[in-house]
Amino acid sequence: MVSAPPPPPANGSSQNGHSQPSLVDVAIIGAGPAGCMAADVLSRFSARGLTVRVFDKRSAKLDNGQADGLNSRTLEIFESLGFIENIEKEGSRMSEINFWNPCPETGRLVRTAKIPDTIPGLSRFQQTILHQGRVEANLLEDALKHSNGTIAPQRSMLPESLSIDESLVTDHDSHPITLQVRHLSEDESNPDAYKGDEKGVRSGLFRSSLLSAAEEEALYKKGEKAQRVETVKARYLIGCDGAHSWTRRQLGVKMLGDQTNFVWGVLDLVPRTNFPDIRMRCAIHSANAGSIMVIPQERDLVRLYIQLPIQVKPGEYLDKSKVTPDSILDTARKILHPYTLDYEHIDWFTGQRLTESFGAHNRVFLAGDACHTHSPKAGQGMNTSMQDTWNLCWKLGSVATGLAKPELLQTYSDERQVVAKTLIDFDTKFSKLFSGKPASATDVDEGVDLKEFKDVFATGNLFAAGMSINYADSIVVGKDGSRGAVASKQHLASKLPVGERFYSAQVVNQASATADQLTTRIPFTGAFRLLVFPGDITKPEAKERLQKLADYLDSPASVVSKYTPSDLPRWAVIDPVTIHCAERTEVELYDFPQPSIFHPHNYKRIYCDGPSYHRGDGKAYETYGISKEEGAIVVVRPDQYTGLVVGLNDTDLLDAYFAQFMQPAKDGGYPGAKVAKVLPPDWSKVAHQEIAKTLAVNEVNAI
Repeated sequence: MVSAPPPPPANGSSQNGHSQPSLVDVAIIGAGPAGCMAADVLSRFSARGLTVRVFDKRSAKLDNGQADGLNSRTLEIFESLGFIENIEKEGSRMSEINFWNPCPETGRLVRTAKIPDTIPGLSRFQQTILHQGRVEANLLEDALKHSNGTIAPQRSMLPESLSIDESLVTDHDSHPITLQVRHLSEDESNPDAYKGDEKGVRSGLFRSSLLSAAEEEALYKKGEKAQRVETVKARYLIGCDGAHSWTRRQLGVKMLGDQTNFVWGVLDLVPRTNFPDIRMRCAIHSANAGSIMVIPQERDLVRLYIQLPIQVKPGEYLDKSKVTPDSILDTARKILHPYTLDYEHIDWFTGQRLTESFGAHNRVFLAGDACHTHSPKAGQGMNTSMQDTWNLCWKLGSVATGLAKPELLQTYSDERQVVAKTLIDFDTKFSKLFSGKPASATDVDEGVDLKEFKDVFATGNLFAAGMSINYADSIVVGKDGSRGAVASKQHLASKLPVGERFYSAQVVNQASATADQLTTRIPFTGAFRLLVFPGDITKPEAKERLQKLADYLDSPASVVSKYTPSDLPRWAVIDPVTIHCAERTEVELYDFPQPSIFHPHNYKRIYCDGPSYHRGDGKAYETYGISKEEGAIVVVRPDQYTGLVVGLNDTDLLDAYFAQFMQPAKDGGYPGAKVAKVLPPDWSKVAHQEIAKTLAVNEVNAI
């Protein structure tokens, strides 16, 4: 992970150490998973002049502990961003879950079931384990690359005050947000709790929800005189600052729901044990000592989520002296008995609790644990946090650079609040089943039915993989038009539900005869994709439909012409990609309509649904439920969710759909682009030097 020096204030500094206001488009508080994802997504808009600053109070990157599970949907997002190969190389794939329960006769632990960890056929990617620090590093390296070195965390930066000028919030070119940020010294920003004990074991308690907000703030010592307090004026602010979010408290937004009294300890260790499934994901219920989740990790580490014999009353906080590596390990040994457990090294430890509650004026947004916290057993914290800002920031980048209307921003909370509520409900049920004592002949009513637990675990796999999200009708999700939005013709792509994630099928590039996955060929750029399925274009009717569509797309009135500024590439905002189903060898590349939107960038954007030489036949039309006779246009949002399905002749519906949220093109950048520049000329040079250092460190860490 890279730290970049803070840019100087736009208008110099005052004599009392307070800088004159500096201007920025988007300020991000917190460089955890949600903040790093926000930085990476927004980096794609930096070429349009968008400026972004990321503030983090920590002095150093996270290099151990915290979250570690990456679900299939998150891995699909990483593919879209372009660094999935790094994740697969570094991570540990999960293939199987084993269930261990007490034998009814003897009480001894026995393996009772095995199921696949990821539902076969659900995605091309299996759930993978990789600790949070490496995930953050990959996101930030990618952000640096796409922003020409201008987006990187500014560390040892502690926000102190936040105000919003409500008279300016409707003017989206204004800077209504005022943020005071204290520049901390190294000592101030490096909590003693993070430094580890005499054995080198680091505690994660100071970053967990076991801490109260006051206790967490007290960790970051403040000198009587700050080195510098900077005033930042921002157009937008994203609070990605965790369960005790300072941003959330400044807004007065309350967390909803109850805290659980289940306390879980977490240990990362290199184990010495005779337990046979220590390198498998396991759910273990003991007869009387509690439960354990086993998660194998990279570098021979194993993570143990361990139910602790501690009760905490709602509204109170745990006595943290009760949570130590030895106390957690002692509980783990009792649960695993008669199997033995020792260790070569303990890397990290912490504890967890559960809570639930997105912003103000569509100017300040909350994401990740700042608006929803939950237990770790379902592995959704890091995934949901990153998927929050994945949803938010393509919208924010589009609005902030003048490509889309401000109304688009409201769909962030509309879509993600439902996801958060579903997550909390699932996690509450799952945690209760995981934490409960197994049912026996004497307490059938009170105990946990272990078959029910396995069934919930198995059926929850679709949710846990991130694949059950279905966004409701809105200006960017055209379902049945029930909320006034444009209605899709869903029957034209019957297996691609509008509002759900667009999944991949294999296609063959017309120009090179190379087989590839369709999602690999439509990486995240911030653009909408018009996936055009014209059918068999050797047939006159299909070719005529495609020609009419090309004529429309080339016209001044088309959605491509209307919403693409002349200083951007023709396909930068709305990008047509064609997948025909004629025999590839019977079609010439230049049989396609020309001159048109399909030229000259057709080499990467015209594909055939047919057999390949080496990888078989992807059968994309069949996979998506699209008729080869009728065809379809599928609008895929920048975050790879299906937004609309219409016919090739339904250009009026395309017009109506995009008119709901897109802004007619303004050439030369958005109005605030020129005044928002606050980065020094040598910023890019310094950041690229930091990239080289980070890559060198990563190579060493990967060995």
